[in-house]
Amino acid sequence: MRWSVDAWDPGYGSSLDIDDAGGLADTKDPVNVDVEVDGAEWAPCDPAPQAARPAAVLFCDGTLRTDARIWITQPDGRVCPALAASVAAGAVRSAGGRAGVVEVTVARVLVAAGANTAPIPTPWGAYEAAPASSDLDAALVAAVLQAMGRLEVQVASAAAANADLVVVDGRLQAPGHPPGTVGYVKAHAARYLADRQHQVVAALRPGQRTPLFCLQQVRSTTLSWYLRLPGGAGHPWAGIVRCEVSRDVPPARAAILADRTCLALPRYASQPHKDSRAPQNLIPVGALEHHLRHALGDPRLLERHLRRMAVAGD
Repeated sequence: MRWSVDAWDPGYGSSLDIDDAGGLADTKDPVNVDVEVDGAEWAPCDPAPQAARPAAVLFCDGTLRTDARIWITQPDGRVCPALAASVAAGAVRSAGGRAGVVEVTVARVLVAAGANTAPIPTPWGAYEAAPASSDLDAALVAAVLQAMGRLEVQVASAAAANADLVVVDGRLQAPGHPPGTVGYVKAHAARYLADRQHQVVAALRPGQRTPLFCLQQVRSTTLSWYLRLPGGAGHPWAGIVRCEVSRDVPPARAAILADRTCLALPRYASQPHKDSRAPQNLIPVGALEHHLRHALGDPRLLERHLRRMAVAGD
């Protein structure tokens, strides 16, 4: 019997989301693999000889937490669901062998589909009204994610001037990121490439990348590439991440950014004994996640305050 153990903590799912057929689910998103080289000529890419490691790298991430589920009574007597959530975004700058948090922003949102929604004040910031497309739970959660995405853009824009490479943890779904921002996707749920290109991904060595490919998705069209980090073990895609930039970035510029990620990101790969999502959860991102969760505040105090406010409003 041949088998392997996924390095990630099972509580986070898997770095590979396998479907019932035993592989990544095929996507219907249009993909063009002929961006940098012809698809038939794909091979693992080393950084270009003239590529330089960025002196300063900015890592941005966001986090969210549902503090309470709320029911709002509309003027017509209809009761609508809502979510009171806290969101935070921050940035870590790494330069000269040192890294530190340079930006942290926290917001609280009251997400509901109904128009009769007013802010709920707290001593730790008001839950500001934010619209959702419907009363469905998925729509409420999506609205919270959108609020977090806007916060990530705000933080990245504020700190990007002092970095040679800006990396945002996750896909670039929210509009407005600074030009050249790189999205960093550490888990894989879909198969975007044909067999020929898929084999190139599995053949990557640490610090190598695939050629660029254009990926058209519902919320965005990006130029993407796969990159292997050091330390991955087990299945052929261990340590593989997908990076992306906006389609507005010219391919030549995107290739330069891709080479920079090959030179910069492997040195930040996490270790299994320190991070249960190693090596994909980069060390600065893991530290920032912990910092942001603390910045959200005590959920028990917030929930208690919301309950008191609800009783006082009756």
